[in-house]
Amino acid sequence: MKLKRGAWIAPALAVIGGSLLVEAVWRGTAWTLLGVASGLLLGLAFRWSRHDTLSDTDAFDLPHTLDLLRRAHDARVGWAIGLAQGPVEVVGDAVQEEQGAEARRRGAAFVQLASVDGRVHVAHEIEGTYVATGDFPYGTALLLSGRDADQRRVTAAVNDLRRLIDTMRHAEQHATPGQGQLVARQLALGVAGAQTLAGIARAGAELAQQLGQRGAAVVIRSVRERDAIHIIAVSTAADKRLTGRRLDPEAPVARAIQGGIPLVTTGAEDVFGPGMPERRRHERGGAVYPLLDGRSVIGALVLVGQRAPAGDRIASLVAELGPRLAAAKAVHDAEQRAVLDPLTGLRNRGEFERVLAGYRAREQTLPASLIYVDLDHFKRLNDTLGHPAGDAALKHIARVLEEAMREGDLVARIGGEEFAVWLPHAQLGEAWEVAERIRDSVANTTWHWSGTAYPLTTSCGVASYPEPIAELLNLPAAADAALYRAKELGRNRVEKAARSY
Repeated sequence: MKLKRGAWIAPALAVIGGSLLVEAVWRGTAWTLLGVASGLLLGLAFRWSRHDTLSDTDAFDLPHTLDLLRRAHDARVGWAIGLAQGPVEVVGDAVQEEQGAEARRRGAAFVQLASVDGRVHVAHEIEGTYVATGDFPYGTALLLSGRDADQRRVTAAVNDLRRLIDTMRHAEQHATPGQGQLVARQLALGVAGAQTLAGIARAGAELAQQLGQRGAAVVIRSVRERDAIHIIAVSTAADKRLTGRRLDPEAPVARAIQGGIPLVTTGAEDVFGPGMPERRRHERGGAVYPLLDGRSVIGALVLVGQRAPAGDRIASLVAELGPRLAAAKAVHDAEQRAVLDPLTGLRNRGEFERVLAGYRAREQTLPASLIYVDLDHFKRLNDTLGHPAGDAALKHIARVLEEAMREGDLVARIGGEEFAVWLPHAQLGEAWEVAERIRDSVANTTWHWSGTAYPLTTSCGVASYPEPIAELLNLPAAADAALYRAKELGRNRVEKAARSY
């Protein structure tokens, strides 16, 4: 039978790949194995580029192809994600169960990260060299043997991993799509260019609105506190005032996340719990779908308003959105941990000093103020009630400080029981009012420990530039001296810095 013009190229490449396989087995060389994989990938890619569809006999065997790449590059493990068949992992015989479990977990995290940000990730670790790359929603990775793989070897691996991603994309484009694949493609289009947690969540909420024909929101567990849940994105049909709100632990959404099961409310109880903005377009009821990354619940997709049939499309979106958000959340959480105090969730000292240094470099002509806040008698509290009580008291102070802040202010825990409040563009009078508000709020807000109320107070030192402090660089020392004077004069008071600084 006569072949169509050009139709011989794909079979020829496959034959070349097959013949190289014979030589690979005989010689046992990695580079010949690489030729096998390349021949198979090029053959499939050429066939799909001619707009042919896949038959059962042409189906892309991802595990086999990935394993060929693993062997060709002398890699211990290979990973690929993004196809409808689910994540694929191929492991060499030399990987021992007890030694390889952590390596496999880390590799899976690398490939998830690469699938979201589209970058090349290389990490030289004791178990080998991780190489990962991606193009959302696809990701591929290898764990090369040896922790010091050279640049030539890494580059070769990256190039082949990228070719594998191209092949995976062609495979899905030319296969007959199912409902789940259609939703996955819609989500991929929606998040194109979005690399942040909020951006991906917003794309998921908009697609949920399109599929469910009602407003949608995405809520996520916070890095700052284990049980804290925040709304991070809403669709255009939902109330924008919901964005950024922290939910009550007893809210239906929180209960669904804690239990890991879907939940529906009819409106008698607000799906987001108490304390929400009044009459969010009269939408109180809703359906909550937990978002999972494997077995871990990371948040939920919420469809607000009266229940409407959503069908399998919402289920497919939930299955796709969970892992994507988890990968983005891992990046977001790592960035947050670098700048946040782990106990209170406030900015840490390093981030506080970085912000001040940046202000000094940019804004020499504009006013600014600094408040140092110290929890009075903290050592006595620790000695009397124990360190867990001390930690709880510090968290309480942190929440009071956050509530007292204006937009654009920064509050940080800079050590022990000491906090700093940075007020850019604020003069002394404004800063004094903020400090008094902090002191008064702490003194008049009841703090309980083990069912008993305990009084807490704070002392504050205020320093402002350029009056009375003539140099920005001297603000921290001036605020510290004012704080010391407040404690010396009896505590539970605010003192301002002297002109001598």
